[in-house]
Amino acid sequence: MGSRRWVLSTFCCAIFLLVFVQTTGAFYVDPKKKTLEVIGKVQSRVSIRLQDSDGFTQPIDIKVGDLVQWRNLAMIEINHDLKRLTRELDILYPLKALKIKAKYHLVGRFMYEAVYDVGPQPFQDVRDQDKENIDNFKQAYDLWEAYVDLSRGPVFFRIGRQSLAWGETDVFRLLDGINPLDNTFGGVFEDLDDRRIPLWMLRGSYNFGRVGPVSALTVEGFWVPGNLDVRVAPMSPVGSAYSAPQPQTPIPTFVLTPGKKMSNSRWGVRVMGLLADNFNVSIGHYQSYLDIPALRLAVGESPLDAWTEISFPQVQVTGASLSFWEKRTDVIVRTEVAWFWDEPVFIPEINTPLVPLPISIPGIPGLPANGEIPKKDMLKWVIGLDKNIWFRPLNPKRTFFMSLQYFGTWVQDYDDRMRVPLALYPEATNFTAAKELEGIFTFLMNTDYYGGDIVPQMVVAYDARGVWMFQPSVNYIFGPFRFMIQYSGIVGNMAGFGAFRDRDQITFIFSYLFN
Repeated sequence: MGSRRWVLSTFCCAIFLLVFVQTTGAFYVDPKKKTLEVIGKVQSRVSIRLQDSDGFTQPIDIKVGDLVQWRNLAMIEINHDLKRLTRELDILYPLKALKIKAKYHLVGRFMYEAVYDVGPQPFQDVRDQDKENIDNFKQAYDLWEAYVDLSRGPVFFRIGRQSLAWGETDVFRLLDGINPLDNTFGGVFEDLDDRRIPLWMLRGSYNFGRVGPVSALTVEGFWVPGNLDVRVAPMSPVGSAYSAPQPQTPIPTFVLTPGKKMSNSRWGVRVMGLLADNFNVSIGHYQSYLDIPALRLAVGESPLDAWTEISFPQVQVTGASLSFWEKRTDVIVRTEVAWFWDEPVFIPEINTPLVPLPISIPGIPGLPANGEIPKKDMLKWVIGLDKNIWFRPLNPKRTFFMSLQYFGTWVQDYDDRMRVPLALYPEATNFTAAKELEGIFTFLMNTDYYGGDIVPQMVVAYDARGVWMFQPSVNYIFGPFRFMIQYSGIVGNMAGFGAFRDRDQITFIFSYLFN
């Protein structure tokens, strides 16, 4: 009954927004001064599986043509420039020091995933077996963003729930590891901006202007108090459409999230500026949590009392970025490099050790023992090239935007026992070897037709291990309406995003924007 009330209330809210804003467009509380604006979006996302479930993917009996996603979103955004309030303060307190610019930003987010109520029977069975967990997972209504901007001259503060991106990459991310990603509703098939989870954060910056050869020299810092917000990347419930493939084992799994205490705070600082009026440079250091958790085997008083423990250790990152325009080739060059200190790795002999039995018993290699989480320092980098080119046989009026990226990873003190913590079907104890040097290439290309109303795009990702991801899409814009068709497919082995190789799908996205 509660789910039905939620569906009905969300539907009524969406219909109200559509009817109300169709005639008014963006809504201003003060239409003359236009300082208080209300905008928003209503969206429905439908995905259909184009491949049968295989291996350790759950539910195991999802077939070609089955519905795997029907995600409905409504987002209401309020932007209020407090110019009138600050002017009144200036009148009451006529001091130059009070000339502060202020505004606030609020976003309410309403989400309902209907596949567990009206989708194929296997998804309804997943809900019946874990009703409370799935019901909490499939719907949400919260204050998604809420912050206040305060500025005076070179000083800027943003206080509240917000997102902060320090990186400049597409498809995947490197330095942009401050906010956690929500991979539970689409994983790598969804855009990075749609997956980033806002945090309650204090962010501030000071612009020193030109200092020597550097213009717009700025120092920026942020702090997410650990006793206020320690959210990490959420784990997909077992049996949900985009949960990572997991083998069936008799050992239970427990997820340990960071406790609310100040020592678990996220924080960071960076210095950035424009060198020689062309080179955007930044150097920074931050503490955060990785989206991929660490795991180990834990044992109680008896070897028969064992469980898998999933946790999110803190990681510190020191990095730099450089981007510039190369005028001879008319190419934008983007580079990032980062040193990840003590990043958790998976070595089965250490994370999930087994004590050999006194005698050999077929099928029983040993008894479980307490594991530990080994850590390694890693060097990661990305090189990106962006360019607009003409290809008149396909589009005589518009250029094509093309972006090529290479992501690299090198492990210091590499151990050849390191493995990727995803079991290879059909053996639950067989894992892909992790390499000392890893590489991923991405390619993005798009253009537009009919004055920007039709936007085709192609995204390709290639893992040097032998994994390909293809994601062509077409977006049609008709006034405030958006309609997108997107295919997502993965081929190759199970390394990295290859773990989702049996999730090929076609997605239809319907959106209505009022702004």
